[in-house]
Amino acid sequence: MLPTTTRGTSALAAAFTIYWTPQGWKGVTENHPLYGAAGTGFEGKISPGDRVFITNVLAGKLRLLGAFNVDRILNTARDGKPAEASWDAPEYLIAQAGSATNLQFIELTDEAVKAMTFSEGKPSVTVCPTGAVDGQTMRAIRKLAPTSADMLDALLAAPDSSAVTTRSGRLPVSVLEQATPQHVWWAVQTLLDGGAAHGFGESTDYDLITDSGERLPPKAVFGVALARATGREVGPEHFTAGIGSPCFRLLNAAGYDIVPKGEAPPADAGPDSGAASDAEWTEGAKTLVSHLKGERGRGLAQAKRADFRAKHDGRIFCERCSLDPVTHFKTEHGEACIEVHHATTQVAAMKPGTKTRLEDLQCLCANCHRVVHRLLRLGLTP
Repeated sequence: MLPTTTRGTSALAAAFTIYWTPQGWKGVTENHPLYGAAGTGFEGKISPGDRVFITNVLAGKLRLLGAFNVDRILNTARDGKPAEASWDAPEYLIAQAGSATNLQFIELTDEAVKAMTFSEGKPSVTVCPTGAVDGQTMRAIRKLAPTSADMLDALLAAPDSSAVTTRSGRLPVSVLEQATPQHVWWAVQTLLDGGAAHGFGESTDYDLITDSGERLPPKAVFGVALARATGREVGPEHFTAGIGSPCFRLLNAAGYDIVPKGEAPPADAGPDSGAASDAEWTEGAKTLVSHLKGERGRGLAQAKRADFRAKHDGRIFCERCSLDPVTHFKTEHGEACIEVHHATTQVAAMKPGTKTRLEDLQCLCANCHRVVHRLLRLGLTP
């Protein structure tokens, strides 16, 4: 049975969820009180006295990061940036004194996700057929049903065992999650090139399938990625691997399939489902096949998207026409139209074995991507 509690807000106050990308907790120390939150769209939606819960979705799991009661809302253009803010934003929610919880990373159970309901808009959390929480489902400001707000407050009050280092010396989940798709992609490239010294042995049970179809030991990939992300030495004793582990979930979220030893990869392994296609290329211009293959790797595409978000305050938009899909379509699901395009390397030079860098890629809307492909097919400069 899920826990319940009584919220520290008045009977007239509302409760909302907001969403943080990793930029949201930049400069905020885990297990220390939140000062508030930065973002946009707060004014006209949230009022002083309301309760705000901060959420995040990672590797298909909904996480609760903390909560506070709102003291006031600041508009940067009107009020300036508050001194305690750790990153720039159009608006800031400032927490009432003594109302904020510490920053935590609580992974909600499937039961808790199913129990969450909202009093405005879609009544529940969007869950994919695979059981994973839709990565876009919490990005809007969503008004919670009072019983769901009570449940989230109870979960924040309960001990978070995932944030505690175990006696065996394993790292907390919040540290493992610092290995982003960019770090995983870098680790894959480094291991393929034979340039990473590490203390991980060969895999005995599972293989990670790279975009080019090669097999690597999953734990070694993650260990090398985590070492780069944290700047510390990482060994086999610091985390576990296997189905259901944070290690495997984060590798999957980075775009890589993991299969049992000796088992063939899934039939659709490799292509990025968000990439544009052009059947004429494969029929009439073989030099462009490598181009298409080079920009369809799921690991590469996930790394590019994550890298782009990290450089643009969590936003993703078209680098050719500047389309902001969330603003244009008035829904966070609009981001599905942003695809990854191989822009820098000349198509004729993309021979087998050509190495791609994240800097070689662009984030383009589907329309611009299709136009650029057509121009390339005709031998014209995009």
